[in-house]
Amino acid sequence: MTTPILSLEQMDSVCKIEQDWLFEKLLWKLKSHRHLFLIADQGWGIMEYVNELGFQLAEKNPEIYTCFMDIRPVHSSTAFLELFSSALLHRFPDESSCMEIDNSMDTLRLPELIAKRKKIKIAVFLANSHLFHRFKNPIPFLRTMKLKLKNQKHCVYCFYGNNTPFLRDLIHFPGPLSGFGQLFELRHDPLKHGSASIRKLFHNHKKRIGHTTSVQMSLAVDNHPYYLKLLVWHALILTTDICTPAIVEKSLSNLILHFENRYYKIVESLTQKQLNFLKALAGGNQKLYSKYVRDKHELGSTSNVVRIKTSLEKKEIIQIGRSETVFTDPIFREWLRNRYF
Repeated sequence: MTTPILSLEQMDSVCKIEQDWLFEKLLWKLKSHRHLFLIADQGWGIMEYVNELGFQLAEKNPEIYTCFMDIRPVHSSTAFLELFSSALLHRFPDESSCMEIDNSMDTLRLPELIAKRKKIKIAVFLANSHLFHRFKNPIPFLRTMKLKLKNQKHCVYCFYGNNTPFLRDLIHFPGPLSGFGQLFELRHDPLKHGSASIRKLFHNHKKRIGHTTSVQMSLAVDNHPYYLKLLVWHALILTTDICTPAIVEKSLSNLILHFENRYYKIVESLTQKQLNFLKALAGGNQKLYSKYVRDKHELGSTSNVVRIKTSLEKKEIIQIGRSETVFTDPIFREWLRNRYF
């Protein structure tokens, strides 16, 4: 017996399947001018999650304009203020000649000034907020920043980053950012949000896709935002009414062929040992230091495996996490599996 494929409305009203209540709650809080702190374990995918949060916030609320900033490149409060100003003026270039700032800390008033002048609301998203600890004596600066940002009536702020003790200490009392906004620790499966977005996109185009098929689509590309978006659009084009697993497979094959010339150039630049390593990884092996895997794929010693992994990571072909090593490009992995090895 096959599982019936339901429309988005049917799934919502009949079985309430996989609805990301936290995501909707965060959207509501930002729309209601509630400042937020979002933290997650490294590698969870918080950057992609918040990017989607900002996208949907602006899409559903035309009066809200988003501005994203990443503090990773800066190491001081002065550099942060320069980044803050540069990001805002890049987002609103027509306001560059209208901002009169008395001193450097008043740079933090820019969002409110711009919002008032344009008669809009602004949502500012600050990525990698766990890196404030790199600033020299950050506590006084962060206290002042909280005072400058907290009472801006036309702006809302979302700080997000890795779940680190330092960031939690900043947020919890008596930390310098305590009382500024509500803290949410993201722990649920981000695949749920991706699957829900896929189904909504199909519904918006008057087409249908089942829950299982949408999850299959997410898993095929490791829920990578860029490649998932490409795969979804290919599947949409091929779908007349209902997207089936066969259409997903066909769409994935089309993507593999689309990038094939690029992938051939990549493998031509690799050594045989590096290719052997990628073959082992593409085959699902994670015990890459084991004697069995090293002998089977002719990888040499464990120290040689370390050198291979390091070189492939520098080439941005693989990403080494705490528990596993993965391909940075899941389509490249599928191409290796199905077309090259």
